[in-house]
Amino acid sequence: MNKEMIPLLLLIVPLAGAALVPLLNFFASRAVPLFSVFVGLVTAVIGFFLLGQIGAQAASFEWLPGVLKTGFQLDTLSVVPALIATWIGFLVLIYSLGYMKHEENLSRYYSLTLLFIASMIGMSLADNFLSLFFFWEVMGVCSYALIGFFYKDPKAASAGVKAFLTTRIGDIGLLAAILTIYAFTGTFSISQGLAEGSKIALPLLNFIAFGFILGAVGKSAQLPLHVWLPDAMEAPTTISALIHAATMVNAGVYLLARVYPLLSLVPSWLVVIQWIGALTALLGSLLAAFHNDLKRILAYSTISQLGYMVFAVGVGGVFASQFHLFSHAIFKALLFLCAGAVIHELKTRDIREMGGLQKFMPVTGTTFLIGALALMGLPVLNGFFSKDMILEEGLIAGSWGPLIVAALAALLTAYYSLRTTAVVFWGKRRTSAHVKEAPVVMTGPLTLLALGSLVSWVLVGPLTTSWIRTGLEAPHIDWLELLRETFSSTAFLITVCVIVLGFLIFYYRRNLGWLKGKIPAFFKAVSVGLGFDILYGWLSQQIYATSNLLSTFFEEKVMEGINRATGEGSVALSISSRKMQTGDLHWNLLYIVVALLIILGLILW
Repeated sequence: MNKEMIPLLLLIVPLAGAALVPLLNFFASRAVPLFSVFVGLVTAVIGFFLLGQIGAQAASFEWLPGVLKTGFQLDTLSVVPALIATWIGFLVLIYSLGYMKHEENLSRYYSLTLLFIASMIGMSLADNFLSLFFFWEVMGVCSYALIGFFYKDPKAASAGVKAFLTTRIGDIGLLAAILTIYAFTGTFSISQGLAEGSKIALPLLNFIAFGFILGAVGKSAQLPLHVWLPDAMEAPTTISALIHAATMVNAGVYLLARVYPLLSLVPSWLVVIQWIGALTALLGSLLAAFHNDLKRILAYSTISQLGYMVFAVGVGGVFASQFHLFSHAIFKALLFLCAGAVIHELKTRDIREMGGLQKFMPVTGTTFLIGALALMGLPVLNGFFSKDMILEEGLIAGSWGPLIVAALAALLTAYYSLRTTAVVFWGKRRTSAHVKEAPVVMTGPLTLLALGSLVSWVLVGPLTTSWIRTGLEAPHIDWLELLRETFSSTAFLITVCVIVLGFLIFYYRRNLGWLKGKIPAFFKAVSVGLGFDILYGWLSQQIYATSNLLSTFFEEKVMEGINRATGEGSVALSISSRKMQTGDLHWNLLYIVVALLIILGLILW
């Protein structure tokens, strides 16, 4: 096989699988799940071969002669998100064999899931902005369809629409940025466009940077466009794991990292990115700390962790952001799939109806604990090293304001991670439902992801080596150096302090109950997501009412007025013209002669 065709094959296999699943459903519907898993396996295996292609020249194709020549960008920044999508996607497909076993419309589910994986691969590997935007939009369509998979449920249907409309706001900004770059550079190529960014006038450069940031804010659910992600929990939990760990939400962080050379030309926007990331991290952790819906807690947690990644890009820690993206994909997929196993058994998402499940679901409970510890950043799990690296980048950059906010978010992360684990798996059992461990097709992926949460950080050496070899900026560090530098850094002290404080808040949480009586307005605001949905709902109603008023005015006053004026004018003209027709032949002959004389006079004149 031609090595240059490996990236193309990696993209074609899941695309072909997505197209073949509906056809296979007509002939052998029972084979659809296994066929989809096989396609996922083949895609993941091809992904291994892609590792050998990092830094190589991939084949390119002339799609629009003279306008668009597209191919694949095979640096580490592109390849890592693509591999995350393939392998997390493969594990999700295996898990789905048990989780989705008794659901309807499985051909639609598996086809969309494979298309989702393919679109993330295409977006990550695209070497031009137009291809990137195409796959970016395909992801949006798949997200809409999968979030609303249970479309008979009004909540699921409205959640899909909400996600689609909210992310479109960001997509408009991204498209505007891409077209502006093309207008001034004459190319859609990412590398050429970024290289020539310094030649663009500063006002336009600010506009382009704003467009890219808006696109990332929408796709990665950053403040203030974060509202779609919690509602997206109406999707099957397998899709929640795929969207919120491996694919869609990572796209915005990847975009910011990819266009960082251009963003660095406008430092003021980097400061904005820092604050967006830090405030999003705090907002997500705060809302996660006071919710009781298991999937929503993990959704708000995802928003928070994405905020850390965005903050890292803002302080110049592009590698740190992608390293945390890598770690987060593993432990957050683990947490979502563990949640799915629990929900699958109990048929509820309310953690107040759970408790004592460790005894009945030991594999799920243990792996969830590993994921929670990685989420809070406990040494020596993968989340600890990647989050510590982000905080260290913030210290180096001297961004004290956003850094303090990010540290507060870490404190709350430790609290809600412990709270969720304790309420769901420890303590008194609060349900009489018959509970048993999930089947092996579900616990198998959980075990692999838990192992990844424990040891994946040792890959930092190959990652940094590959990162530097492909022309990206990062300090070279192996796992021993990572251990030494992390445990001797100031950021480590910050991490330890906030984790200890988080433990203390959790331990003495019952003694803090008086706060609810002192500041009830705060707790009520948190329970409704700090009112963002209420505000956006009110704004939507005002926009709808205004547009309806304008539409009514335009149709009834303007267009109807024109129609009435035209009709009345025609009638008046016909009445006037009718007076010229007397019915007397002599008068008619006179009019003809007079008209003829006038015409002759004009000609002779």
